[in-house]
Amino acid sequence: MSGAYLIRPKADRDLDDQSYYLAAEASSAVGHRFLLTAHETFGLLAANPKMGWHARLKHPELAALRVLRITGFERILVFYRPHRNGDPASGACLANLRVLLRREDIG
Repeated sequence: MSGAYLIRPKADRDLDDQSYYLAAEASSAVGHRFLLTAHETFGLLAANPKMGWHARLKHPELAALRVLRITGFERILVFYRPHRNGDPASGACLANLRVLLRREDIG
């Protein structure tokens, strides 16, 4: 695997929203560090797609989703779908579908 990843539009908005929130509530440095760490996590997952655990969501179309925490921001979860031979449209090894703050019930 090449380590390439694709950030879907909703995940991109999730990243922006979380970064802005962290910048406003903590500092701009924390918001920036979150973005850097998130992209490091995405690269690591693209190279090692089985690193996360199965999301175990109830909807059948979401059965293949995996999830992993972003290091240093453990309440923020990356939901992604690995692609064995690369995404047909982009060639990416995984697609990040959402980046969400952990809640009690996300399924």
